[in-house]
Amino acid sequence: MLCAGLPPHIYESLKTLCCLANASTPLQAHEIASEADLPPAQTAKILQLMTWAGFVESRRGTKGGYWLAKSAKDIRVTDVTDFFSHRTYQHTQRKQNGLLKALKEATARCRKEFSRVTVADLAKVCKCRGLPRSRVTRVVRAHKHQEPMSASN
Repeated sequence: MLCAGLPPHIYESLKTLCCLANASTPLQAHEIASEADLPPAQTAKILQLMTWAGFVESRRGTKGGYWLAKSAKDIRVTDVTDFFSHRTYQHTQRKQNGLLKALKEATARCRKEFSRVTVADLAKVCKCRGLPRSRVTRVVRAHKHQEPMSASN
């Protein structure tokens, strides 16, 4: 599964994370959709999932947006695939336990290689453009310390 090609939801999630890694300011969902060349509705769903997974944080409002919750070098491809695997594993565990075991064994080598690849590595070759970083730092600090953002942001 991982060697032959990534499922669309994993590919689109990685693409979204790469765009955020290359961004210097929080991006709104429509900006990410445009940057990643993904449908806006699908991008919104991906961002919600990535927020639940702890990869992305957000702030509402005109000065808000989405940004990575941790450094891109600390998010591995396998972290993203594991998130989706755990979401679907419980649903299919009883019905296809033998199949899941066989797939796990068959993809072990690919999994080992993917565990070495980070979002930062992928972002280097991603086509999403980079933006100035200064605003991300201010938004993240304000969010973590619950300080209101100034009008100069």
